[in-house]
Amino acid sequence: MKVKRIPMNRTWIPNSVTALSVFLGYLSIMYTFQGYFVTAAWLIVLAGILDSMDGKIARKVNGCSKFGSYFDSLADAINYGVAPALLFQRAYFSNWTILGSIVTFLPIVCSAIRLARFNVLSEEEEKNGFFVGLPTTVAAGLLASFVIFMNELVKNYGSPTLAAVLMAGSSLLMISAVPYEHNSIITRRGWKGLLLLLAVITLLLFQGRALFAWVALYVTYGLIRSLLHTFRDLEQRKTI
Repeated sequence: MKVKRIPMNRTWIPNSVTALSVFLGYLSIMYTFQGYFVTAAWLIVLAGILDSMDGKIARKVNGCSKFGSYFDSLADAINYGVAPALLFQRAYFSNWTILGSIVTFLPIVCSAIRLARFNVLSEEEEKNGFFVGLPTTVAAGLLASFVIFMNELVKNYGSPTLAAVLMAGSSLLMISAVPYEHNSIITRRGWKGLLLLLAVITLLLFQGRALFAWVALYVTYGLIRSLLHTFRDLEQRKTI
């Protein structure tokens, strides 16, 4: 039986970036178990930044491959499913036993479903310029930035109940059909360019607090826009 050889050539460049993001996810888990929750949260954010780069690097160096795509999905499952779930379990739900286990399992299973669906619909999503459901990186970024935000704001990690609502909501949005704008169509022109500039300035000034605000705004904007489109479609059907 012949074993199919995976050609490495230039694919090692983006795959190395993906591997580095997995290492950051691993470090996040390690810091979580040591009780350094804010550090663990920042590592998830950094992994997300690297994740946004590997695809662009692959296209730039002509290093796209199916292997890289599957590797990236497995990395995402660790970084944006397992790592934030363990972070929240240790920071918020260590006394919740069964209920805490159920809540923290949601981002793991929902991110796995979301990534499997993305692998099937990736070409269609690329053409439309919209993700189907909340991207796993954004969901994890929302959870991680919440930990950072609460620590900066009130010097603790906030309410476990609020954390549970946030975790359940972001998990369900991952497997929803709510369209979210692809970051590749966020340009530096027009009002989007001004928004991007404002985001960079506020992130430099306020860091964690601004990060949570911008991620929450992106999540809320996509949800509200989807609801408005749904209501508009219902109204149009009534008039027919």
